[in-house]
Amino acid sequence: MTLIKWPLRAGQVKDYSNLVLNGYTPTDIDFIYDLKGRKYVLGELKGVGAPMPEGQRRMLRYLIQNLVTAGCEVCLMVAEHDTNPSQHIDVGNCIITKCTTVRDGVTSESMYLGMRVVDACNEFLGLED
Repeated sequence: MTLIKWPLRAGQVKDYSNLVLNGYTPTDIDFIYDLKGRKYVLGELKGVGAPMPEGQRRMLRYLIQNLVTAGCEVCLMVAEHDTNPSQHIDVGNCIITKCTTVRDGVTSESMYLGMRVVDACNEFLGLED
């Protein structure tokens, strides 16, 4: 079972060739949780060993800075998967390889490393049973 409402649409290739603006191209975030505008989890998925593009890295860094400046707690996780393009990515079971967490003004780069995405999300958002 999947929670994707329109899986055929989700699988469509998006053509951004008309959105190259003065050499800049769009970037994305794979998932975001927003808990009452006060806590955010941002997640990025990469194939095993795949690098993060510099523009995406900058965008995520600035987004975290802006959320923290606004008084929010933030967790940015990068998780890896080892799937081929024809397979679904089981996001919740991907393993976190990089993570930046800012809570009460304290930044951590080691929290949640090696954990499954679902477990880290539950713990950070305080949703554990």
